[in-house]
Amino acid sequence: MLFLIKKLVGSFVIYPGLSVTFGVLALLLWFKRRKLAFFFAALSVAFLYFFSTEFGKDLTLKPLEDAYPYPKLSSLNCTYIVVLGGGIVPHSPAAGGRATVRPQVAKRLLEAWKLWRVLKKPIVATGGVLYPNVESEAAVMARFLEGLGVPASQIKVEGKSRTTFENAEFTYRLIGPQSICLVTSAYHMPRSVRIFKSFGFKVTPVPTDYRVNRAGYNWLSFMPIYGVDTYFGFREWVGIAFFELRNLWRAREDSNLRPTD
Repeated sequence: MLFLIKKLVGSFVIYPGLSVTFGVLALLLWFKRRKLAFFFAALSVAFLYFFSTEFGKDLTLKPLEDAYPYPKLSSLNCTYIVVLGGGIVPHSPAAGGRATVRPQVAKRLLEAWKLWRVLKKPIVATGGVLYPNVESEAAVMARFLEGLGVPASQIKVEGKSRTTFENAEFTYRLIGPQSICLVTSAYHMPRSVRIFKSFGFKVTPVPTDYRVNRAGYNWLSFMPIYGVDTYFGFREWVGIAFFELRNLWRAREDSNLRPTD
């Protein structure tokens, strides 16, 4: 239940749900505070438009993607390759009615496969059950990896987690605090590294699935067609903020428990 409440509330405090929140405020204020209602209505439209453009998308994602450079794979050294899930398509016609991975997860798995070919280290696929009566995301990911030629004996399946924090928690229960090469989307890496390190993992980031325009802008950059990527960026910034606040709160509680002279 807490998981669902967090998802519901969180969707209205980040893009694009925050535009809906501004719109609702405008409606509630329309009859008593007309000027303030106009302000929130204009803010809703401006916020929705700007962050749907390529400029808004890149402003949100670039600091996240640039946090960790892409490494030279042959120089890496780790005990396990851990690849994080990010969604599946249940009952996909293209997969004969079975579940298949979403495009961003396919990119992560291809990166893990590239790394496995170089290091020959076991891969941990992590992701739980997202839909009723559908296999875990990690099981779908494992099938994808096997299709690329990774032996089943080289794949460990962690099929309980639903969040990045749970990815780290259940991976810790599966393999312990090992040295890992962590594979996920570049925008998702800063939060993932923080969380996995908090469980005692020695983390080597291997980012993939880059989304920022690094070539230059054109007229299409002004079109409001980039909202999905912006949503991912906002979600990461909010997730990082909550993780840091959680750590500060725990540190404060720990300091209050220490005996005083």
